[in-house]
Amino acid sequence: MKKLKLNINCHYGCFGSFSERYVPGGYDKLYDFEKMLEDMEKIDGLEGLAVWYPGHPYIEDPAKLKAILLNHGLRVSDIGPDIWSDPKFKLGSISSFDKNIRKEAINITKRNMDIAVELDAYSVLLWPAHDGFDYVFQADYARAWDHMIESLNELGAYKPKVKIAIEPKQKDPRAKEYIEDCGKLLFFIKCLDVDNVGAALDLGHSLFAQERPAESMALYNKYGKLYQVHLNDNYRDADPDLVFGSINFWDTLEMFYQLGKADFKGWLNIDTVTPRNDRAKMMQLAVKFVKDYEKIANILLVHENEIDENLRNHNYVDNMLMIRELIFGKI
Repeated sequence: MKKLKLNINCHYGCFGSFSERYVPGGYDKLYDFEKMLEDMEKIDGLEGLAVWYPGHPYIEDPAKLKAILLNHGLRVSDIGPDIWSDPKFKLGSISSFDKNIRKEAINITKRNMDIAVELDAYSVLLWPAHDGFDYVFQADYARAWDHMIESLNELGAYKPKVKIAIEPKQKDPRAKEYIEDCGKLLFFIKCLDVDNVGAALDLGHSLFAQERPAESMALYNKYGKLYQVHLNDNYRDADPDLVFGSINFWDTLEMFYQLGKADFKGWLNIDTVTPRNDRAKMMQLAVKFVKDYEKIANILLVHENEIDENLRNHNYVDNMLMIRELIFGKI
């Protein structure tokens, strides 16, 4: 019988000051890094920290960062290249028509892959944030696609044993992004000549792209490409990174059921924004919600054969009669 046992992490940005266009200075002070680690240590079930290069505290000394985290009972989960916060990437990174900018994005990502090995990170997150467009008659779509394929082939070949997880997003910061959803990403991966490029399923991105997160997860897993899962929530209209588990209950539960079937060994990255509430308490709540979904998913996995038989027969009613009774009891 399958049993879900999740590895849960977060990133330093979850404790950020959260500037926006109305309040560009942010709502609060950035957490002191050591204070954040102390607060993380107190949250039962939170075991990892996702980091980035360049700019993350202690990232230039991976051994020291690893030791500092170990002192707080934590470890590095994943790492990702910051190829989005510098204005030079405003017209793209891995798709840029400027070969020097494209090369810089590739070199930064390669350095992340080197550090990933030093830190024993599970995978490298690549978010092509500015690789997209805002207007019609603005983008050379085919040429941009070719540049992205060339970039990822080079990166995948650099360290074939390091997993590279691409995070699709429909929009933001660009009005439209080239790799915008599950289907586009899977097609992109199929176009590559390397085998170590996969997917980071961001629940919020999947929701506001009008996907079924469980379907996207099942497809990524079917092709062995589920490398990361990011957890947050929204109202399917934007990506405010609201606290995980707060809004879309049934879609999230179905995704966790598929997560259990996938026997996922990577990390669940809590990826939330908390501008107006206590950040440490909100993280504690998010982790508790993750454990709640894990518990319910494990109850459902006991009945996997019956649930899956109903799925094969499109038997929604019998499935939900059983599932609601397993969750809420005989009411």
